[in-house]
Amino acid sequence: MLQNDNVLHGTTTSLPTRRPRIEASFLTELEDIREVQRMRYEIFCEEYNVTLPVNMRWNGQPIDADEMDDVCLHLVVRDTATGLPVGYTRVLTSDQAERFGHYYSSHEFKIDRIVNRPGRFLEIGRTCIHPEHRNGATIAVLWSFLAKYMQDHDFQYLFGCASISLNDGGANYTNIMQVIRDQFMADEEFRVEPLLPMQVTTLDANAKVAFPPLLKAYTRMGARICGEACWDPDFNVADVFVLLDVSNVANRYAKHFLKTQEAA
Repeated sequence: MLQNDNVLHGTTTSLPTRRPRIEASFLTELEDIREVQRMRYEIFCEEYNVTLPVNMRWNGQPIDADEMDDVCLHLVVRDTATGLPVGYTRVLTSDQAERFGHYYSSHEFKIDRIVNRPGRFLEIGRTCIHPEHRNGATIAVLWSFLAKYMQDHDFQYLFGCASISLNDGGANYTNIMQVIRDQFMADEEFRVEPLLPMQVTTLDANAKVAFPPLLKAYTRMGARICGEACWDPDFNVADVFVLLDVSNVANRYAKHFLKTQEAA
């Protein structure tokens, strides 16, 4: 069993769905963590059409694992009819980051302006949803659990990186960034600096703007994008740094996500 601080043993969050029902909880058993690391590997390879380095195997199969997995919390959404994981995010608290030495986002951005502010922080990463469960319900259950966890443990800020695919040559990315600059950009005091800035590309006024589901969920809740994107050549994506102040969660989502008990 992996020992992690602040794990809410036995606490789960769920929303009613059409069958099957789905439910979120933190993982504590190593075997369960290996299972979601395997899911991470499969989804990332399929989603971004990359071959990830195989640093570890589980039951003979490659998994996505790194040095931060042993210090982070692992939040899974399961299909309770099958017991299989259908959604996942990795959670790093500010207390854990202080002991570990850094946040994962610092691999891509200079984030001192954010993490040196007063308040407690929660970083999420490696978020993935199974292709057959990208209907909104899975990410809603995940967000509900995170929101309640933040509320119960006095976290003020949630942040992480959201990826925009560049497989179309960058047209969608360019248009998304224009929308972000017009509507969702953070104030200057919250800006971060990408370590590998994206090159400016020409805006295509006729291209359809399609926000990735995670980035769309962030912005709908009132999150802000803290500057220009960082290029991740391994995945061929542009990553943006997203910051959510829990006190500024959009009113129409506050009642939905910040509640004490989910419906049975």
